[in-house]
Amino acid sequence: MLFSAEFSQIVSSAVIAVFVGLLIAAALNDLCVYRIPNWLVVSIVALYPIFVFSTELQIDWLMALAGATGAFAVGFSLFYFGVMGGGDVKLISATALWAGPAHILEFLFITAIVGGLMSIIMVTPARLALASAFDTIGLHRPREILLANVLPYGVAIAFGGVVVGLRQMMAL
Repeated sequence: MLFSAEFSQIVSSAVIAVFVGLLIAAALNDLCVYRIPNWLVVSIVALYPIFVFSTELQIDWLMALAGATGAFAVGFSLFYFGVMGGGDVKLISATALWAGPAHILEFLFITAIVGGLMSIIMVTPARLALASAFDTIGLHRPREILLANVLPYGVAIAFGGVVVGLRQMMAL
């Protein structure tokens, strides 16, 4: 431990809060322009060592790195076959790093559930009903998102990552 317990908790909490904020920014960017900027992903990865060195939690960073590498390998395969976007692959890898062995299964499960729910909405008549409802109340961007043939999966990844961040915050 490099810091006093109180300072460590403050720094760790602040870093987790920034991590969550970056995930939300990635989700919003994916919703608005269907892109996840590299600077957001790089920032998420760059924050991780600060968290590891500031927290009192026992972090198995080597296994976290292995998990992130595995997520990238699987994601790259999906990207190669046109199943997943490059930004999604980078975001899921960066977030898997933060999840580490303690939270990786929960992260992937929540991401899959949220992504699955989003997919169900996109392939059912609920998509058109929601688009119409958003248009009626003047929310045109959500309508456009629902009528597009793109699934902003960064939203699901961010949702899973926010849960990871909250779990880590509660563990402090």
